[in-house]
Amino acid sequence: MAAQAGVAGAATQSFPLVAVFVITLLALGLFYLAIAKRLRPPFLLPLTAGLILANLPDPSLIAHLKPFLVILDAGLDNGLYPALILLGWGANADLSSVIAHPRQLLLALVAPAGIFLTILLAWGFGLHPQEAGAISMIGGGEAISTVFLASCLAPELVGPLGLLAFLAIGFLPLIQPSLMRLLTTSAERMLYMPPMRKVTKSESLGFALGGLLITALLVPRAILLTGMFFLGNIIKESGVSDRLARTISVGMLDVVIVLFGLDLGTRCQAGLLLSINFLKMIGLAAVALVLVTVMGIVAVKLANLIFTQKINPLVGAAAVGSVPDAAQMVHLVSRQEDPRNYLYIHALASNLGGLIAATLTAGLLWAMWGG
Repeated sequence: MAAQAGVAGAATQSFPLVAVFVITLLALGLFYLAIAKRLRPPFLLPLTAGLILANLPDPSLIAHLKPFLVILDAGLDNGLYPALILLGWGANADLSSVIAHPRQLLLALVAPAGIFLTILLAWGFGLHPQEAGAISMIGGGEAISTVFLASCLAPELVGPLGLLAFLAIGFLPLIQPSLMRLLTTSAERMLYMPPMRKVTKSESLGFALGGLLITALLVPRAILLTGMFFLGNIIKESGVSDRLARTISVGMLDVVIVLFGLDLGTRCQAGLLLSINFLKMIGLAAVALVLVTVMGIVAVKLANLIFTQKINPLVGAAAVGSVPDAAQMVHLVSRQEDPRNYLYIHALASNLGGLIAATLTAGLLWAMWGG
């Protein structure tokens, strides 16, 4: 993986007073989103602290922190933070909805087509394939995969892309509901789906084992993401070490998220955030989210031409990696149409499928352009 240090490796520089003022306003805005709007506070609070640290008016004030920052940077440069976060998520995940509704998983694997369409658009803006791939990953709705891929392909963009990826999650409630209503009819939104069948412990363990093996054989570059997610789920579903599963899904995960967010913030220097390129990233991120949502809904509508047991097209909008936010949003939209319709479990299956698809796509893009 390419290395890109944060504050520890940045050249000592002084920022203009205007830049410091703008970054201060940005930091206050991020604190507001994290605390008042509860937008991913475990990630956004330490990220904002790192942002402030990276843009102090006098960088020499943090010179004595350089040994700590060098170690902090290493966890992102070598992929340790993303791997441990996915491990913790896997140890906390219940994949029974995916196992009970395998069609949703297969349809979620279609959604990354929107990521590749965004890559083509990014090329039109003159971006290199590595930069285009990293930016387009935001469309997967899964910030950890975006940061991981950026650290592999475009390390100079890790900070801005990580910040934008977490903020993009906040854009979903503004983007997705309108698209759902635009692309579906009232009858489609009211479509009922059967209740979930009971999934056995052996099925859950077998699915996780199969997912780990398939990832290792077909997309080995995704082993630090998808593979670690399935490994965490194997630890949980095996039932032989409940204490370990609880530790990695709670205590360890919380600590790693703080270190990950802090390091990500230190890579958000003012010169990167206050640039034309960052504005391009914002536009491409919004396009990517729209395309992935559209692809998910369209994939379900096309599949319904074949399936005898129809799928509510709203489920396709949940095929992004923002678990469980996208599933909850789909459920709310469906209940606005019909309060008796309970779509959450089906949307969650698509949502978890989107997470798996996003991590696999990150590994695939790394294999294509990472050398």
